[in-house]
Amino acid sequence: MALSVALFVGCKKEKEQNGPSLTPAGDPGVVTGDRTLPPGTYDLRFKLIAQKGSGKDDADLKEYTITGTNNLVNVRRPAPNGQSFTIDTTMRITGANNQSYTITFTVTDKNDKSVRREFTISFRDTGGTPMRYVDTLLNESYTNQSDNKGTHLRYQVGSGRLTLQNRTEANGNPGEILFVYWYSSNSQRHSVISPAILRNDIYNNTDPKWDNPSTLTTNFKEAPSSVNFATAGYADIINAYNNGSPINNEFRDNADQRAECTNGRVLAFKQGNIYGLIRVESVTSGGGARLSVKVARP
Repeated sequence: MALSVALFVGCKKEKEQNGPSLTPAGDPGVVTGDRTLPPGTYDLRFKLIAQKGSGKDDADLKEYTITGTNNLVNVRRPAPNGQSFTIDTTMRITGANNQSYTITFTVTDKNDKSVRREFTISFRDTGGTPMRYVDTLLNESYTNQSDNKGTHLRYQVGSGRLTLQNRTEANGNPGEILFVYWYSSNSQRHSVISPAILRNDIYNNTDPKWDNPSTLTTNFKEAPSSVNFATAGYADIINAYNNGSPINNEFRDNADQRAECTNGRVLAFKQGNIYGLIRVESVTSGGGARLSVKVARP
């Protein structure tokens, strides 16, 4: 006589908990990221929207806290609404040269899941000059474009706007192109090139040739190893070029108007009174790169 036994095993299903979210509002005048300011006193407005997590097992919001370096602020409050609420506060912050504060906003739900956002406010002396702006285009993709003539970085000084263009678009504003990224399939080298030198005869019968009389000269240097791209401010960018190591004919007959792009390399450049930094985030075998750019607005 055979005996059969059925065994049933129950599995505990994992809870679906995404946790709360905390998002800076996009209102005019609201701090949405880190700031660098001249020494002084400022009324800075922070506005963030807290929302309950979207998972079916997420709990209602329980509380929020606001803390700051050197006891700048220390607040703990119950959530005014379990589903969603807005933190809207203005802080008067005074900073001396090279001083910084980090303000942290934290929201916690009744499952003790939390989310936080940090804002660092730094103060740096600009020598009594008006506030200087640093414009950025971070971790953007550069290719040879469909026309094989490279990617052109356009910089509009008035607005500080940086955009990527192909050759057809760049011909509409040749005097605003800071440099051209191009990958040579022959040498298998990635580089950034001064727009003006592309008029030179050395580029005859090559894809990036650009015979436009309105293009400008950009000179490149190797940035000092001490340069921190992530934190570099207005004066740091200019100093990086002035104290950089000369680049001379990394590409034959290009002098300092063409520089190779290799992983992690930081280049300083100058076009007229415009100074900038390029960090090579990555290059792709066979063409294409990701570059981050910072510009000290003149």
